Amino acid sequence: MMKLLATGFCCLVSVFSMGFVVKWGALFTPSLTVGTLTGMSVIPEHVRVAFQVVEGTPIPLSAAWDRGYRVGQLALSEVADSEVAAWSAKVRESLQPEGLRIARPVRTTDGRYLMAGWRASHYVDGAVAKRVDETVGAALRLADALASVEVPNFAVAHVTKQASPKDNFVLADRAAWSEDPTLMLNTTVPPEVQATEKWAWALDFSNRLRHSWQPIDAPDQVGHADMLATTIFHGTQAPVVTDIVGVAHPHGYTAAQVMVDGLIAGVVDERITDRFSHLPDNDQLMLRGLLYRIYIHALSEEHDETVRATMEDIADLLIARIGKDA
Repeated sequence: MMKLLATGFCCLVSVFSMGFVVKWGALFTPSLTVGTLTGMSVIPEHVRVAFQVVEGTPIPLSAAWDRGYRVGQLALSEVADSEVAAWSAKVRESLQPEGLRIARPVRTTDGRYLMAGWRASHYVDGAVAKRVDETVGAALRLADALASVEVPNFAVAHVTKQASPKDNFVLADRAAWSEDPTLMLNTTVPPEVQATEKWAWALDFSNRLRHSWQPIDAPDQVGHADMLATTIFHGTQAPVVTDIVGVAHPHGYTAAQVMVDGLIAGVVDERITDRFSHLPDNDQLMLRGLLYRIYIHALSEEHDETVRATMEDIADLLIARIGKDA
């Protein structure tokens, strides 16, 4: 029996989105807005002018909004990757998923999505919640809507070197979906990282999972790599997706990654794998989602033994399920 729920909501498992590290213990706190900042100096003046930000006190926002700031009805935040952020804004501007709301981007006065490394969206009330099953359902509806969106180049580009921390996410994604990522990892990951005990653990652990890794015969489409951390709820209203981290994987991937992240966070029971066992290739998709988080953990500066233990429990669950179906 897994011990996933033993960590509860105080679990400090790290979840990684594009350029940000989120502590799950804080992520599921009902209110993350703690105090305000004096004046508007936190947001550069030329950025405020470009997005027509009215006078007001910036209020710090949660990780669901990239730890940005709310001013009036706008949410502004710095971006880690301009190409990814601009793509997300363009997709969110017109996407119409059923039963799901999208945080719409705000353009600058000259029609751009970004200004000097900042972006803006219309603010919507809500918070990340422990409603994982509902988020899985929302992920499936989002995937339906994303099926017609063209896969962006950055989602399929090859990784040749680790030029910056944001490359960790791309590298981890490619490695999780590669039948044999050894050569790619050996030539891309810096020697000082490969020399760490954490990296050795990750490779040993991932190699064990590889024995259960099977090909998936399904077409790729645009998916969202961080749905659980970017979906907010407010009462009985339809959930809101505040951002889309684009990847290219089969339809069920976004939902499977939500399940993996919920299990890592200890905010859902392991029977979620049974409740959604009807989804095509779900166990294999979850296996890849777990590998993704393993590689990101190993490439980060985090040192939390609880993370490892929890991931190993999830691995045991998936290996047993895949072995039973073999």
